[in-house]
Amino acid sequence: MNNNFLKNGFYNAAAGVIKIGLAVLSIPILIRMLGIEEYGLWTLAYAVVQVVNLAEAGLSVATTVFVSQDIVKEDADDLSNSLSETLTVTFGGMLIFATLAAIALLFGAEVIVSLFPKLEQVQKLTIQHSLQIGGLVVWARLLQRVLIGVEQAYQRYDLTNLLNTIESLLFYFGMLIVTWLGGRTIALMQWQAVVAIAILLSHVWVFRILIHNMKLHINWNQKRGLVIARYSLMTWLTSLGGMIFARGDRLVVGAVLGSQVLGVYATIIDLTAVISLLSDLPVQPLLPALSKMVTILDKDKTKLQQQIKQAVEINTLVALGLGTVFFTMAPFLMHVMLGEVVTSEYILAFRIEIVIYALLSLHGVGYYILFSVNALVENFVIQLFSSLLSIGLIFILSNRLGLIGSVSGNVGFMCVLSIIFFAMKHLNINQGLWLRWYILPLFYFIIFVIIGFIIKDKFELFVGLFVVEIIMLFKWFIDSQRKGIYV
Repeated sequence: MNNNFLKNGFYNAAAGVIKIGLAVLSIPILIRMLGIEEYGLWTLAYAVVQVVNLAEAGLSVATTVFVSQDIVKEDADDLSNSLSETLTVTFGGMLIFATLAAIALLFGAEVIVSLFPKLEQVQKLTIQHSLQIGGLVVWARLLQRVLIGVEQAYQRYDLTNLLNTIESLLFYFGMLIVTWLGGRTIALMQWQAVVAIAILLSHVWVFRILIHNMKLHINWNQKRGLVIARYSLMTWLTSLGGMIFARGDRLVVGAVLGSQVLGVYATIIDLTAVISLLSDLPVQPLLPALSKMVTILDKDKTKLQQQIKQAVEINTLVALGLGTVFFTMAPFLMHVMLGEVVTSEYILAFRIEIVIYALLSLHGVGYYILFSVNALVENFVIQLFSSLLSIGLIFILSNRLGLIGSVSGNVGFMCVLSIIFFAMKHLNINQGLWLRWYILPLFYFIIFVIIGFIIKDKFELFVGLFVVEIIMLFKWFIDSQRKGIYV
């Protein structure tokens, strides 16, 4: 595989591991310092802010794709003009959307809070004030998105992830200090605003370094603007589907079950989301890499298939490997995060969610392929359908089964796995070929899960089962790397 792909994947994964490690260390401390109910309030406020981040309208991905296509041009004047056209559209558009989103949160916070009738009056005022401050967080982070898109197009994942790591350090350690000093939800959101602005300025500095020898200028081209707008719209709609699942579930659980159960649910989701995040990060550099290959009409099918196969294997190894680790350590992780309030129901809910996230995380490679080949409609339809199905199931099952029902409803999002079929079809990779890339590790993982639910918490048996599963996964990965494409 291309060394840049591996290197960029490593940068992404390393930054992700650091971020996850900081979360694992700090969240249980935050829960103990804030209390599970106040942590639930913070989770609710932050979830709303992240949903509003959808105002980015797909411009971040569009920036990565179109700037990747621009910078392969050899003529300096052609490159400068084309890049100026792209950045005029993406930067200008993002500035407008970011400002509108911030204003919407500032003046619409009271209306948003009214959607949560189970909150007490003091809690509603807390959330309202937090959301108004959150408008500044949204504004700064949306502008960061375009700058990060440029950095990724230039394959500067090292600088992007360095800033992401610094942001994570400031984010988590700052929250601990603010909480230790007596701050609660409002103070935590104020800290988020300070960090977001500081990191935005840092990305501006990196951007200036990357384009220092370019003669960039405001250059509006209506035809190019429409092309980018169409791509961005479809990308935004796809992100909307994913965000409905990623954050909309918390809004539903908070409205149906209250802030205390939401605190437990959010803790479970935050932990299991690690599987999806870390399995996705190593393959994200496929987006600019494949975008360039499409632009320069790379016809080396064998090289393309080898790159896709290796990306699939890395994604599968990380997703199912982490699923195995989390499933085994579920009781320990729950006690670390929630302390003495942990029950057998919490552990069962956590294990159900681990299986769901480990399996749905396998769609990562297909997701980036569809963006790279401009197959946005398929991506959007699948993401939206899966999200709406999941939210509907969460609402229904939460009312009937409580916490277990809310986590079980996430199974609806596993429909995103159909993305793989469409992605491989666009690249003309034979279905029988790519299915063989997945079948053996999936078989190992399913057997592990079935036996795991049977033996429950018999520690010695679980350790033995865990060791066997990890050995089999790594053996499959190593053997597959040696044999090449047609396995």
